[in-house]
Formats: sequence, C-alpha cells, structure tokens
Amino acid sequence: MKLLEKFKIPKMISSNVFVAVACPHDEESLTTLTKALELNIITGAYLCGDEKIIKKVANQNNINLDSFIIMHGETMEESANNVGILIMDDKAQFPMKGLIDTSVFLRAMLKREYGLRTGGLLSHLMLLHRESDDLVYIVTDGGMNIAPGVHEKAEIIKTAVELAEACGIDNPVVAPLTAKEKVYDKMPATVDADKLRQMNVDGEIKGCRVSGPLQFDNAISVESEKIKGVKDAYAGKANILLAPDIESGNILAKTMTYLAGFIGYGLIMGAKVPMVVVSRSDGEIEKLGSLYLARLVYEKGKDNA
Repeated sequence: MKLLEKFKIPKMISSNVFVAVACPHDEESLTTLTKALELNIITGAYLCGDEKIIKKVANQNNINLDSFIIMHGETMEESANNVGILIMDDKAQFPMKGLIDTSVFLRAMLKREYGLRTGGLLSHLMLLHRESDDLVYIVTDGGMNIAPGVHEKAEIIKTAVELAEACGIDNPVVAPLTAKEKVYDKMPATVDADKLRQMNVDGEIKGCRVSGPLQFDNAISVESEKIKGVKDAYAGKANILLAPDIESGNILAKTMTYLAGFIGYGLIMGAKVPMVVVSRSDGEIEKLGSLYLARLVYEKGKDNA
C-alpha cells in the first residue's frame, strides 16, 4: 500500500499505541489488525465483541489472535461501550469501528462519561489517494454534518487542516465546492464559500489558503481554470475539497472511489482522539490505511502537546 510510503510517521513519540475495535466480527477487521501490528502502525489491539464469533472467524481464516486482547461483549452496544471504557482509562489510544452500525458505535463513543467529546464539532474526513498518479485529496464532510452553516464549515476546515498537517501537507488549499464560481444569492453555498475565503484572509481560519467559490473542475484542474478564465490564485490547486452538504460530500467521495480509481480512508475527527470509521463494505486496504491515518493524527497531537 503506497499510502504508508507517501505519508511517513515523522517520529514514534508513543511507545505503546493500542486500538480498541468494536465488533471485529469479520475477516477484514482481524487481518487488518494483524497487518497493522506487523507494520508497527499499532503495538496492540483490544477486540471488543462476541468472543465466540471472533474466535470462529479467526479459526476459519487461520488468523493468530495471540497478540490481541479479547474483551467479550454480548451485544453491539456492550461492545461499543467497552471500547469507550478502554479509551477513558487510557488503555487504548483510539477506537475503531468493526462490523457494527455506525450509529451504535458513535452513540457509545460520545457518551459524556468517556470523555471523548471536547466541545468541538465532529466531522467525517475521507483521504482519497489514487496510486496510479499519486493524487491525494481530502473530502469533507460526507458522513456527519447534514447541512452545515458557515461557522460549522469553518470548524470542518480547521479539522481537515489538522489531518493535512498530520500527513505533512503544510498550508493546504481548501476549495469550498459550489455549482458556480461566482457569488450568487440564490445559491447559499457560493455565499458561504465567499465568507469562508474572507475569514481566511482575516485570520479567523488559519493554517491554510481558502479559495472559492469554485466548481469542482476549477478546484482541481489548472487547465479548466485557465479555459474558463477563473480569477482565483488557488484555482486548480485544491488539497481539501469542502462539500456544501452531507449528500454531495458522500456522493463525491464514493464517485471518486468507484469511478475514478481512488482508495478512500476514513476518520471522524474533532473528538479527543481520532476515530477510525470506515464502511462495512470496505476491505483490508481501506481499514489499514484508515488506521495509519489515525496513528499519524495521534502522533501529531502528541507532538503538539
């Protein structure tokens, strides 16, 4: 997987990094953890789920569980809560969603007693990497915030910048995507994009360069920007693609993975620690890469502490 070569962990600050997985009841979750251990992405894992199912899946696929700790849970809810307890007690450094409903997983992670909430806005980020030409984009938010307003979008940008910086992408270009490259009152996304650009100019959004409003082609293609005569210094240079709402973000990310050859890696950020949240249909590569991103973000946070 070329992602590990492209974004290297700058230094291993933490000697022990454990992940706690809710309901690792599938082959992909268990093989991902085994591979992550081999690559030193993690140093250990808690398997929070039905012990009989975990051992059955492992036996059927010749997966050695000796390096992992099984924490039995009768139900999805109990298993997810066990993950929260492990994070709260600092026995695990970040959580991962296995074969469990996202809503059940997040409901447990966000319980006040586990201390993962920091008061900030949670957002879902997809890092999309196409190995054939080494293109990388961060797409947000296609999984958490349904119809964010301008202030929520500003928070989403700040979180996306954190991920970019953890990957070594300094001062990334952010493109708030719209269907028009000019401000148009009847299209709220264009108004928001202009406000976000101004907030960046005024120093309210830091660590990045916000362009826009920009259509998708103008955001990623310098050639398109030149043909259309778009007067934007950052047009065609986007690293972060900010969707106007959850539907467009979700559709964009899935279109890029299914039709354009990108591999998608997913995290939810904005909490105390990054949360590895990928689709139940994702395979080992997506899960492994998402774990790696969580480790990068975790190490970046320790470095800044």
